[in-house]
Amino acid sequence: MFLRLFCWCILGSVSTTILTAQIPERGPKGLIWEAPLGLADDYSTSVEALLVSYETSVGAELKPGPRGRVGLKVNTRSGRGMSTSLPLLRAVIASMEARGFSRDDILITDYSSHDLRQALILPPLSLPDNRFEGCPVQALDGGKHYDAKWFYDSPLPPAVQQEPLLLSKSNIRRDLAEGAKERKSFLPASLLFEVDFWINLGVAVDDPALGIDGLLANATIWNVSNSQRFLVNQATASAAVAEIAAIPELEERLVLNFTSLRHYQFIGGPRFNSLYTRSEPLLWMSSDPVALDRMLYERINRARLLEGFPEIQPLPRQMPFAASLGLGEYELSKIRIESVKIDKRSAEDAETP
Repeated sequence: MFLRLFCWCILGSVSTTILTAQIPERGPKGLIWEAPLGLADDYSTSVEALLVSYETSVGAELKPGPRGRVGLKVNTRSGRGMSTSLPLLRAVIASMEARGFSRDDILITDYSSHDLRQALILPPLSLPDNRFEGCPVQALDGGKHYDAKWFYDSPLPPAVQQEPLLLSKSNIRRDLAEGAKERKSFLPASLLFEVDFWINLGVAVDDPALGIDGLLANATIWNVSNSQRFLVNQATASAAVAEIAAIPELEERLVLNFTSLRHYQFIGGPRFNSLYTRSEPLLWMSSDPVALDRMLYERINRARLLEGFPEIQPLPRQMPFAASLGLGEYELSKIRIESVKIDKRSAEDAETP
């Protein structure tokens, strides 16, 4: 089965300012910056040290551009116990605020409003303002944050649990006719047109269809509508992840990816299971989501072997597929981890109540 990629240009509705908006440079492919995490559940010192390392590498600071907004893509799919760490989210918000973004202009987004509430990122329904500590939160499943002219096209039918309205027609076939709405996975307009850049705050958990639900998946199929249909098997899932990741208008503004090893799950995913988690006091950051996923794959397989479980085999295909599209490095020989030193005095100040 071949999945075809369609990006529909919005001519006339995109202003000159948007078309010429400055996009921050990305760090080298294959490079992962690593910072230690202290005993306290505080990420601020480590996040700031990693961001400074990135800025030093590219020779420019992250700061507001013509659009004046930054996006933070979180992952709440696996449940509260395996969602993007709230201390990590708070630390990235604080670092963006220190670089000139107001909290009104730091946009947090994920697919499910229910999962965002379970993760304590969206407030309860009884509260009127959809904000996390002053930052607006967008739940994509409401539908209003997608653009009808920008989508990923595939003949796979929608999943009933995610898009029941699309399956209400009696004439749905396995292979949908070209142009049918059911073929389309719409892209988030906010990350395409409203932010100067966005940052991917992923988690690490195993997944039957994806192999690894990490940085690539969070930036792609957990960023679009009608995505559950891709989880039919590993072939469709990996192709969708890599091809969505290669959409230029989505990919070009994804500047950095963070993942914490404080909590990752090696088997039993994608839902959280505390029996199968591991913890290392490390925080990783890279402009290369492929390299991060490959190193997470190595970590998860190592934990599986130690616990007597089979490895995830073969290597999830979205990694070499994404690498073939120029999105990063998946070969271990081309990936390097660079340790970032943390000033002990700053770390101690951050941990002091």
